[in-house]
Amino acid sequence: MRFNLRNFARAGVVTGALGLAMIAATGGAQAYTYDGSDPSATGCASGATTVESAVVKNSHSTFGTIELRYSTACHTAWARLTLDYTQSACGNAAAGYDCAHAFVTRNNDGRTYSCTIGQGQKQCYTPMVYDKGLTSFAEGTVDTAAGMADTRTAAY
Repeated sequence: MRFNLRNFARAGVVTGALGLAMIAATGGAQAYTYDGSDPSATGCASGATTVESAVVKNSHSTFGTIELRYSTACHTAWARLTLDYTQSACGNAAAGYDCAHAFVTRNNDGRTYSCTIGQGQKQCYTPMVYDKGLTSFAEGTVDTAAGMADTRTAAY
C-alpha cells in the first residue's frame, strides 16, 4: 500500500477518534499523587500559604473566611474554613440547620474533597488535591438562622 499525505490524514482521523473514545471511556476524575491525603499528616501543610481567600457572608451576616491553601513542596491545594464563632447545633432535624462545610475542587477534572465543622468547632480543612500545572478553588457553605451563605475563592 502506498502512503501519501491523504492516507496519513485519514490515519490521523481514525487514531484521533480512537484516542477520544478511550478518554471518554475512562471518564471521571484523574487520581494524582496526594489526592485525598491529609495536609498535616503528609507534611504538606508545613510551609503552605493561603493563595486565595474570601469572606463567607450573605446580605445579613458575615460568618467566616474560606481559604485556598497551597503547598509548593507537594504541589497540592486544600480548603480551610474558619468561622467567626463556634458552630452551634447543626446537622440533624432537631437543629434545623446543616453544619458548615468547606470544599476544594480541581478545575480540570472536578475532583472534590470536603470537610465539615461539627458542633463546638470553629474550623476544618479538606483533604488535598494535586495541583501542579492545574488550578483549583475553595468553597465554603454555612447554614444558620441568619440565612445561607455559599462563597468561592478565585482559582489558583
